[in-house]
Amino acid sequence: MADDMSSNGPAEVFVATYHDTPDRRLARAQIALRRRLHNGTGLWEAEIGGEVVAAPGGPASLPEELARRLTAPLRNGELVEVVRLRTGADDVALLAGQHVLRSYSDLSAALRDTVPVLASKPTQRRAPAIEHVRDYLRGQLAEIERADPLIRSSIDPEPVHDFRVAVRRTRSILRTTRALYEEDWLASLRAELQWLAGELAPARDLDVLLEQLSKESDPETAPVVKLLETERRRARKRALATLASDRYVKLLDRLAAAVDAPPVRTADISLEVAAAAEFDRLRRAVRRLGRKSTASDVHRARIRAKRARYAAELVEPLAGKKMRKLIRATKRFQDVVGAHQDAVVAAERIRAVADRSKSVETAFAAGRLAERTTARRKTARRQLPRAWKRVERRGRKAWK
Repeated sequence: MADDMSSNGPAEVFVATYHDTPDRRLARAQIALRRRLHNGTGLWEAEIGGEVVAAPGGPASLPEELARRLTAPLRNGELVEVVRLRTGADDVALLAGQHVLRSYSDLSAALRDTVPVLASKPTQRRAPAIEHVRDYLRGQLAEIERADPLIRSSIDPEPVHDFRVAVRRTRSILRTTRALYEEDWLASLRAELQWLAGELAPARDLDVLLEQLSKESDPETAPVVKLLETERRRARKRALATLASDRYVKLLDRLAAAVDAPPVRTADISLEVAAAAEFDRLRRAVRRLGRKSTASDVHRARIRAKRARYAAELVEPLAGKKMRKLIRATKRFQDVVGAHQDAVVAAERIRAVADRSKSVETAFAAGRLAERTTARRKTARRQLPRAWKRVERRGRKAWK
């Protein structure tokens, strides 16, 4: 959190009341929310990813603009007063009424001390599997709550990426540990997570493609890049519409319920056995790859690699160093097959915009770009065997 949420210029002295949910969701999402008087008017301010968003409003309710941006962590939940701080030119004071209880050198230090995240107790190694899974899912929900306001507040592509990874991890772990849950409940929740990931996929795909093209840009390819940028704006609107939907908010509530009180068939399974099974599926998928394998075959191996990695993350607190090495190796393998898939998607996107354009200039630019995506895809295929050898070696040690 920034040391000063006020505008540039001489430091302003003011008293602000900070708010959060009873379970400190805003603090968990690294968001500071406060209300103060500014020139006699009540002003709400939220710091989201270093950006301060302000709106006038009374003490009874959060202004609509801020409530909308904080949909994910708040989810229409109760806001409570957490602490009152006086921010001045030289220090920050914790207040009780008009009395100073403690002073801090800056605002960040004061907030860290006075608005801590309410952390759950660490799960014991011998705890039932469901407790370890709940801990993992709690971390993914917190990541969604952190990334969502950033997606709404800026065009930075990273929050979209972080959001989709958290959704994907959640869906994957629910699949890996499906023996724990009631079948109908699990199938419905995973289907909704698939819907959510799919709604944000076009924005992420275009972010990746345009970032790559920016490294290779030249005047000849500009017509295609311009069309792709238009598509990205449409994809972002689609993503924002999804985050504004009732369906999305209901899904967040369901994820919170999956963390707090999921419907289970059994409380315990062997997580190590479940994770080893995911790795075995990855091994079989990679061994089926050959010179004539299609892009779909490589993509299938990529999906298996993600599932195996996330399952390894789940058991890493139980297995220690050997699992951390496997996770790192699998991540490098994911980078290779991911580069292959990015090139495949790029070729499809470029071809689609060229077909819609009917312009000779655009067709020429698309051809140039298609050659580059083909080269990237071939490079990834060459790197794949070596990347897999590292994973297989680590896997043998991890799953003896």
